[in-house]
Amino acid sequence: MKLRLELIVLGLLFVGLALFAAFNVEQKSGQRFFDARATSFSSDDNGTLALYRWLNRVYEEVERLAYRPFTLNARDGMLFVLGPSERYEPDQVAQVTTWVAAGGVLVVADNVPDPRSNVSPLLAAFDLKLERMGRFVTTAEVLHPALGAPPIEQVSVQTGVAVASLAPLPAFAPLAVADAQPIIVGQRYGDGYVIAVASLYPFTNEGLREPESAALILNLLRRLPAGKQIVFDEFHHGFGSTADLRALLLSHPAGWAIIYSVVVVGLFILAGSRRFARPLPLRSEAARRSSIEYIDSVAGMLRRAGHLSYAAEHYRQTLRRRLGQPYGLATTLDDQAFVSALAAVRPVDQEALLRMLTELRRTDLREAELLRLIGEADRLA
Repeated sequence: MKLRLELIVLGLLFVGLALFAAFNVEQKSGQRFFDARATSFSSDDNGTLALYRWLNRVYEEVERLAYRPFTLNARDGMLFVLGPSERYEPDQVAQVTTWVAAGGVLVVADNVPDPRSNVSPLLAAFDLKLERMGRFVTTAEVLHPALGAPPIEQVSVQTGVAVASLAPLPAFAPLAVADAQPIIVGQRYGDGYVIAVASLYPFTNEGLREPESAALILNLLRRLPAGKQIVFDEFHHGFGSTADLRALLLSHPAGWAIIYSVVVVGLFILAGSRRFARPLPLRSEAARRSSIEYIDSVAGMLRRAGHLSYAAEHYRQTLRRRLGQPYGLATTLDDQAFVSALAAVRPVDQEALLRMLTELRRTDLREAELLRLIGEADRLA
């Protein structure tokens, strides 16, 4: 029964692991060009670590908005919002719009159409949205001279969405188009500027391998105000300061691993019938044995082995010690010398004691004779 239960538990564990692996593969297969985890902490093809390191080496003033509250200050000149995995809240949208109106430059890119896009609330604040195109396009043709230093004719975009306006009259300028639909647009907002890109590919580690992507980034960086720093929004990739334990366990691979480990250990303990504390001993095991039990057991062993002479010799030595110890008599004396020395210090029947000690040395003693001699010795002592 126990073996059958262990086999069932082992089978369930393998099924759970297989389902998790299948789900993970499905998620990755559907996120080749639609991965919302374009974080600068990732070295995966869809991550943006290469862009972060490149800009950090060229401009030095490059920061990650991570592990702290979502705030922008006067030192921030350009904010990269690249495919966030968490949706913008209204107070965060208001903070970004105020910052752009004061002179900041916002570069926002995503390849998920509204309303599923997590940047849709932010784009809506600038009357922009992402909408699905009729087909998937790989390149976009550069139209505007704003992307002319260094010169660039087309950009690899690998996207199926385009930028559109929420207002009746678009306020943006198309910078690059595909199938007559804008893929990269720019528009002024107060003293600042907004650049919206309907593709993550040019910013990713894979996309930056193409020279046109690097040229596009250099053109965008021309908008960076002098003396200001570049900021990557990692707060909306899950690297915020308010993440709770529940969110970590349910939405992060490390949390999934912890839950799976706890389940495996719990099932192993259940299947192995392991106790959660030390077992309590039985009362019969905890009780100490009496000295009479010890004597009975030793006597029984000697009787079954037929070693009566061993018991007689043991009692003979015990009798000599009991008689001679109060007077300091040496136990190494022979029986005759011992009896003579004992008679010199106390009255004793020398003949009876010597006979008794001699008979206790016999090897052919019977049980009845041994008991008789022990009784006589007790009366003599």
